[in-house]
This record gives sequence, C-alpha cells and structure tokens, in this order.
Amino acid sequence: MLKRFTINQLLFVSHLMLVIILIAGMSYSRYQSEWESRVNHEAALIEQSVLPLMREISAAVAGRNYTALTMPSHKDTLRSIESLLLLDVEGTSDYQDKKVCVRYFRETGDIWRIDVSDEELEQSRLNRDNLASQVDADGLSDVTKRKLAFLLKKAEEDLAALELGKARTQEFAAPWPLRPNSAKYELLPEYGVVAVQLPLYNKNGGMVYAVFDASRLFSLKNEIYLTIAIEASVALLISLLLIVGVTHWLVAPLRRLAEQMDKDIEKLNIADMDEVNRNDEIGVLARGLHRLTRKTQSQLKQLKHLSDTDALTGLSGRHNYEDRAVALYKATQRQGAYFGAIVCDIDFFKRYNDTFGHGKGDEVIKKIADVLLSNTRNNDLCFRIGGEEFVVLLKVYEAENLQYIAERMRSEVEALAIPHVTERGIVTLSIGAVMVPPQAKAWTYPDIFDFADKQLYAAKHGGRNRTIFKEIGRDELPPEREHCNDTSIEAVD
Repeated sequence: MLKRFTINQLLFVSHLMLVIILIAGMSYSRYQSEWESRVNHEAALIEQSVLPLMREISAAVAGRNYTALTMPSHKDTLRSIESLLLLDVEGTSDYQDKKVCVRYFRETGDIWRIDVSDEELEQSRLNRDNLASQVDADGLSDVTKRKLAFLLKKAEEDLAALELGKARTQEFAAPWPLRPNSAKYELLPEYGVVAVQLPLYNKNGGMVYAVFDASRLFSLKNEIYLTIAIEASVALLISLLLIVGVTHWLVAPLRRLAEQMDKDIEKLNIADMDEVNRNDEIGVLARGLHRLTRKTQSQLKQLKHLSDTDALTGLSGRHNYEDRAVALYKATQRQGAYFGAIVCDIDFFKRYNDTFGHGKGDEVIKKIADVLLSNTRNNDLCFRIGGEEFVVLLKVYEAENLQYIAERMRSEVEALAIPHVTERGIVTLSIGAVMVPPQAKAWTYPDIFDFADKQLYAAKHGGRNRTIFKEIGRDELPPEREHCNDTSIEAVD
C-alpha cells in the first residue's frame, strides 16, 4: 500500500501524522503548564500584596495594638488591594499571651475586632462615663480640661470601635466557607475566590487568613484554550510549510526568534529583527511576540515605578513613604529621642525646567538628592515625594543639630552654584524643619509634616533660599489640620 504513495506524499502524510501527535501532546502539556503558571503567578501576586503588611500586622499583634490594626490608614491600605475581599488576623500577643482577632471585609468597608467581650464593652462604657464626669467637674485648669477632653474623645472612639466590632461580628455572614487549613493556598472555583494563609512573625505566632477575588484567574481558562488552539494551528501550518520544502525560509527565522526568546525579557528587542516585517505567519508570530514583549516590559517598568526606590535619585519613593515615616516617628518616641522632619523644595524649579529642559532638571534633582544623602546617616530616611520636593526624617538629640543639618543642606545646594535665570543666578533650596520632643504625644506624623510644610511655605514667601526651623514645645498641641492643596507651593515655586 505504501508503494502507491509518492515519496513526497509519504513524507507529507508521515510528517503530518507525527506533527499532529506532537502538537496534541505539546498542547496538553502546555495547557497544564500554562494553567499552573497562571495559578502560581496569581498566588505570587496575592502573596506580594499581603507581605508588605505582615511585619506591621505582626508587630501590632505582638503588642496587642488594636489601634494600629484598625486605624483608618491601615483600612485604606487594605482597601487599596483591589482583589482583597476578606482578611482575618488571629494571633497571640507576645507580652500578655492574649488573643488578638481582627477582621476586614471589603463589602462593608470596615475593619473590626471579632473577639470583643461583653465585659470589655461594659468597662469601656464605665471609663467613658468616668471621664465625662471629670470633664464636667468645677475648678479644673484649662490644660487639665483639654487633656481630659482629649482622653474623653479617645475613650468614645474606643467604645465606638468595640461596639462596631461586636455588631459586625454578630451580623457577619461570609458568602463563601471560611475554612483555614494547613495549605498555603486554596482555590475555591465554585465561589471564584482563592484563600491564602500566612504565618505571623511575632514570637507567639498567629495567622493571617485572606480571601481574594480570583474570578479573573478562572476566566483565563477559556483564554488558555483559545491561545493553545491558535498556537497549535500556527504550528501545524508551519509544519506543513516545512514539509513542502520551504525549510530554509522557515527554520532560520524561527531559530533567530528562539535565540531572542532565550534573552532576558528586559533586553529583548524584536523590533530590530527582519522577521517583524515579513507578511507570513513568521511575521505574525514575530509581531505578536514583539507586542507581548513590549507589554511585558511596560508592566515591568510600572512595577519598578511602584517599588520603594525612586528610579531617578535612588532615594526612597512615595510608595511606602507614609508607613515608613509613621514607623520611624513612633520608634523615635518609644526610644525617648527627638524626632526631626525636614521638608525641602527646589526654588523656581518649573522655571528651570521650562528654560533648560527636563533633562537638565533631572540632573539638578540628582545632584540635590546626593547633597541630602551626604548629610544623613544610615538610620535616617530620605524621600523624594514629589517632582522637586524632598523629605528627610531623622532622630536627633538637640535642636541645634537639626537646625545645623538643615542649614548645611541648604548651603551645600547653594554652593553647587548651578546656573539659573533667577535673581540669584543659581539653583537654591527652601527648607522647613521641625523638631518634636518625645513628650509631645498629641502630635501625629501628619500633624508634624503639615507643620514642617508650613515652615517651608513661610521660607518660600520669605524670599526662598532659606531655612525656617521650629521646635515644638513639650505641652504644645498641634494646630487644626489644614489640607493645603499642592498648588499652594507650586504657585510660589
């Protein structure tokens, strides 16, 4: 029977059957690999979104600090994780061996304690009522009244949080089964979610149990089927072309594409290859790979942009600025040291960019960042929080030290003598500096930053190229928060 076939036909049929078998096997293997890869990728993204919170959560559990776990900024952080549907924190404090149980639920937008007892509620009400009676007492000084009023407000907030926790726990009903187990990840296809369980870092341990929306992951199955079908069809077509004698026309370009694909994705440049301009299937494959490469490279750039380090200056970026700033402030207070905040802004920087171009502007930013870094220690924090605005946070022991550091930063920038079109003829820096004693418990970090920002604003209005330093008194209370929009500084430049 084989004698009836010509050699070309025999080769065509035999190779076609071999190709079909190979494509079928490879498609199945590709599906298994692709699905596993998608699942692992989704799990890695989920873990990456939770891991930055683990140290903060572990520290709060270790000290049984419910305030840190339920504060608005923490809730905003959880809300910013778009796919996070639920997060349970259950652990034991390191110092009192008491349970710590907190729950966040995206549907209600609340974060609350789930272990509130009736005794705690009653004790909180008694504490609130006791403070309320003290505030109304006669013969109190103004300072004492303010302190009692502050404590009363805090007691009312604590009571409200306990009542919210009790109510939310009683009415809560999860739309999916909550079943923590020993597995790190658990897919629940019938509910379109994935559950993650991660251990806490504190001494007595605990777990974070989080549920994420994975509907997008499960919808990818059809896309995988379609992608594999397309790839199998392309492979079959290419194989057919190979069989009929265009080996050289197809094998050489595929070999070059394969060599490119072995390179690091960031160095991959398909656009320079001749195959991109071809009108056949190899061109389609090359252009598809080029589009996929550009998309991947763009996503990598976005991930780098969201990382902690500012790509231009090497300073810490804005991504984790607030968390690190608050953490340093609290640590400095616990250590009984003074906390220093220095807010810097380049004078007339928009005019510099408009005159010399953004390339030169970037060089100026780098040079000023180098000056700031050279005047800080390893334990100090230095951030670039805007185009030309920097924040330096440090632990100090004397007001003169902070004032000296801030003034040295300003003078060293002036000493660079970078030409500018202003009256002074050089690039200068305006600085607002604030030092906070450890006794100033009423001050939060946002209060301190706003106060330092006002000093910067005053330095701008006072003529620029100057440092305005303020030391907060031990009993001084923070001014009422003023939410100045960013255009206030830009208007002064």
